[in-house]
Amino acid sequence: MIFGREIPSINLHQRCWRILAPKWSHMPLSGEGAALYGGRFNPKGIPALYLSESIDTAFAEYQQDLLVRPGTFCAYQVDIAGLVDLCDPAVIDKIQVDKQTLLGTWKEILLIQKLQPPTWDLAIHLLDLGFAGIRVPSVQYQQGINIVLWRWNIDPSSTVQALDQKGDLPHNQDSWK
Repeated sequence: MIFGREIPSINLHQRCWRILAPKWSHMPLSGEGAALYGGRFNPKGIPALYLSESIDTAFAEYQQDLLVRPGTFCAYQVDIAGLVDLCDPAVIDKIQVDKQTLLGTWKEILLIQKLQPPTWDLAIHLLDLGFAGIRVPSVQYQQGINIVLWRWNIDPSSTVQALDQKGDLPHNQDSWK
């Protein structure tokens, strides 16, 4: 990957989706679960909010380990500036990251090969450059697109709201900050 040239960014203003595990449903805006275990685009210790652009993609992502488990669908209003669109071939070409890196077996690299996944290197670099997150193809759903945020709700240009007009999600005092 070469990052010597300026990396273009996009703004996203749309509804996105996520299925919340019951143990995290009281914190729909938290990235702490991802920070505990790491994810495809965040090393352990770095919070990330993983969202999908469609309900179908959110379902496929949630069930990725072929487990049938309970979950709560949640819609989000996302208004974020500063995303790197890794679904755009021109952007992928510009930063010289290949699709195999984006779609590769990060868990195998981490857990079996005992190496740091290259997607973590990419995420750390983009985070260090100040980007809020990325837009990436889903590995679990062929036509799906995911949004991975490292920075959200820190200023007016980076807001994410869990849409829960009827108050169906459980709450604790700190969960919706």
